[in-house]
Amino acid sequence: MTEKQKLQQVNDSLKKKFLNKKLVFGRGFAEAKIVFVCEAPGPEEEKEGKPISGHSEKILNQLLRATGIDKNKVYVTNVLKYYPKDKIPTSKEIKSYVPFLKEEIKAIEPRVVVTLGNMALNGIGLRQPLDNIHGRSFNFGSYDLLPTFHPQHAVNDEQIKAHLQNDFIKLRELIKKPLVLDSEKETSTTTI
Repeated sequence: MTEKQKLQQVNDSLKKKFLNKKLVFGRGFAEAKIVFVCEAPGPEEEKEGKPISGHSEKILNQLLRATGIDKNKVYVTNVLKYYPKDKIPTSKEIKSYVPFLKEEIKAIEPRVVVTLGNMALNGIGLRQPLDNIHGRSFNFGSYDLLPTFHPQHAVNDEQIKAHLQNDFIKLRELIKKPLVLDSEKETSTTTI
């Protein structure tokens, strides 16, 4: 089964479970080496049917271009697949989408997953303050995780914009180095 077929299965499962929601699915290259996980679609994303749009998409594209990453070779999705309409989603709502997010990532088999924002970080399963860990990479078995800020927060905040730029430099370095799986770490540190 191809990555596209696997993604279609995930989307079909989402449609069946959340019949009453206007869902916004992930978009991009199905065989991407980098997956960006955003938080939740806003009104603009819901209208366009895209996981990220407007100023946030523009900033993300600028960061990709500055880092030398082809925007057509990445995949972008959200933890929450619908616009929460002026309310903060409950942790129960977020958790109901996490299994689908994990299946979506598994279908693509990326080298690096970049979380954009706190909800994305928590949705991936890392419960740490983003301010403390942005720009650091974590091995999640089949991929490396790199948490950073959502581009929306950089629209009016130069400090966040600088953090994002530095974190994207780390992303470029991360995709260049080979992925060391947990099992390889154990064997490489064993002495004979």
